Amino acid sequence: MSRQGLVIEALSLRIGAGTPLRECSLAVRPGEVVGLVGESGSGKSLTALACLGLMPPQTRASGSIHIGDTAVLGADEAALRRLRGKRLAMIFQNPLSALNPFFTIGRQLLDVVGTHFPQEARAARQQRVRQALERVQLGAAFAERYPHQMSGGQLQRAMIAMAIACEPEVLIADEPTTALDVTVQARIMRLLKELTGQGMGLLLISHDLALVSQVADRVYVMYAGRTVESGPTRELMASASHPYTASLLKAQPRLGDMQRRLPVIEGQVLPATAQPQGCVFRERCRRAVDACARSLPPTVRLRAGSHVECHHPILPVLQAAEASHVY
Repeated sequence: MSRQGLVIEALSLRIGAGTPLRECSLAVRPGEVVGLVGESGSGKSLTALACLGLMPPQTRASGSIHIGDTAVLGADEAALRRLRGKRLAMIFQNPLSALNPFFTIGRQLLDVVGTHFPQEARAARQQRVRQALERVQLGAAFAERYPHQMSGGQLQRAMIAMAIACEPEVLIADEPTTALDVTVQARIMRLLKELTGQGMGLLLISHDLALVSQVADRVYVMYAGRTVESGPTRELMASASHPYTASLLKAQPRLGDMQRRLPVIEGQVLPATAQPQGCVFRERCRRAVDACARSLPPTVRLRAGSHVECHHPILPVLQAAEASHVY
């Protein structure tokens, strides 16, 4: 099967009086792991839901979302049902609430497979269910279990099995390792990485910058509904150019460093009802200049594949000096 990627261009969502997404743009290519990071309330999960056409009622959307040549925005419900699970799938944050407590895991997987392969015999669909469970290291016996009979790690793997059962082109993983112990987390991330090796694109939404730095090929940083910086993971983690990205990295704890007081980002993320005139980060930024209050910052191309949205980005020559000042 030929796989195609996910492309979001200038996506804005207005819900009532609020605008939780403001011209968000990102892309996930086949076989690529893309990280999407930012504080809670930045719009990461809403971006994922918009890709599936699961936006709240009375939402006004502009921009575009495409899976290959297929447009998501403006598609009718029948078209979206054909897309969900088959071409684009999602692992939700809380598998216990995302799974139906009244049906077994096998029944729920079988319903997903049957939706997209109705022409297949029941035995063939059951084989797909068994294969999906085996890929996430759950035995056939788990098909007969109900969600409340499984541990958190097992539920997460069941959610992954449901998401990959129809071999989607792009998988969105929204905090797939939240509240899991490190061994289960490593097992899940190894599985997701293996799937991208088979051509599937992965959008990994996470607060864990250390995890993202280990598995992602590229990273997008989101703040107040805008993608303020993006670039190859190694380069972005080594020399962040947006003050928000730099602040996030400096606030990460370091193994063995018990003496350093972790810096904090003063203030809070802008609420969706805010209508900023200039840079969305300026009220929390120590590098803000007059231009930050007057107009949206331009998108600056730093190097191949790297962009930052800032009036006063951190230049590479300042990285060492600012790091020594903080640490």
